[in-house]
Amino acid sequence: MTETELETTQPGRSRSSNVSIRVCQLLLLVVGFWWAFVPGQQRLDQAQIPGFLIALAASWWLTPEIRARAVKLKLLDKPGEDRRIHKVAVPRLGGVAIYISILTTVVTLIAIAGRLPKDARFAEGIAGIAVGGTIIFVLGLMDDLENLRAKTKLLVQILAGCAAYSLGVRIKSIPIPASFDLDLGFIHLTGGVPIELGLLSLPLTVLWLVGVANAVNLIDGMDGLAAGVSAISALTIWSVALGDSIARPHAALMAAVMAGALLGFLRWNFNPARIFLGDSGAYLTGFILAAISITGVIKGAAAATVIVPTSLLVVFILFFPLLDTSWAIVRRVAKGKSIFSPDRLHIHHRLLDAGLDQKKVAYIIYGISALLGLIATFFVGQQEYYLKLLAGVLIMALFFAEVLNRHRQRGSRASEKAPESESN
Repeated sequence: MTETELETTQPGRSRSSNVSIRVCQLLLLVVGFWWAFVPGQQRLDQAQIPGFLIALAASWWLTPEIRARAVKLKLLDKPGEDRRIHKVAVPRLGGVAIYISILTTVVTLIAIAGRLPKDARFAEGIAGIAVGGTIIFVLGLMDDLENLRAKTKLLVQILAGCAAYSLGVRIKSIPIPASFDLDLGFIHLTGGVPIELGLLSLPLTVLWLVGVANAVNLIDGMDGLAAGVSAISALTIWSVALGDSIARPHAALMAAVMAGALLGFLRWNFNPARIFLGDSGAYLTGFILAAISITGVIKGAAAATVIVPTSLLVVFILFFPLLDTSWAIVRRVAKGKSIFSPDRLHIHHRLLDAGLDQKKVAYIIYGISALLGLIATFFVGQQEYYLKLLAGVLIMALFFAEVLNRHRQRGSRASEKAPESESN
């Protein structure tokens, strides 16, 4: 029997816990819709918080439903390989819940606003994310259902990157801050003068989109790791994109929706995980993060006024997946192996081998990612906004852990005692 079915059939406190969860989900939806209409004034560029709340509620509700269907269809990630940490079979279609949550949230907000502005479609990447993200999500889903060859996956990922590029997700230049001058003899950077990429724009954009998508997939080797780190990255991009020196509200909206969908999913993915992202979720998450890091950070309208180059901000934001992937490539090339060959030498594996449990490893990496995100937001003067977002998320997480989870555990213990008392 699935966890959703167990929750609805357990007596007493367990049923009241299930009702409490449904009430919380409905409350998030109601507040999200109210915020979109009243404080948000039915404007898409003011819909970041409504988008976060609606996506959070949708993902939180949808994930166990997708899990139940994956169990029935026996679409499970089974243990066996040395690099796999989990000891029991776990459903792997979490990407379906994230994709549907993001899609329905964005469509709903566009319907409330009444239109999708041209700058949102192209300059800030919503059209490119929609098309490229759908392509890469379908690729990941097919890989979850039936393992695909690495070359096939790479070709489709490049296709998704090209589709996003054609719809405005482009790194045309690297903005340089006005006060940033660098002369190393062989390279000279003049403050306020961007580095134009020219013909390199397409290959560098596609390389970034494909690289980050695979980086998130590579760190998805432990309960809650990829989803949690990606959620923190999305919160950081949300904050940075709303800075006065960047001013990309629609990219911030996509980051907010992404953060909400991931946090709703993380409720079921944190250790012990009851569902995994799967390739569909990891590829989609990485692709969207890469796209909004381009449109919401690198392409900031007044990015030359930032203290450091916006490309450096992106490194802070996506530090952990970039570091882990870069190290994996260097390690495998040095050993003469394919860069696609899996191993058990990732950062989280090493921390686990040092004697830490999965939760402690996750908290350590979350903390480092959050600290680097704070540094990134400091450079654009958005550290206060970022800290408020983090505080709100932590309050929600504590509510889940201290109220809902313990309430459900008491209900489970009550159901275990019930047959015992009946037999007496």
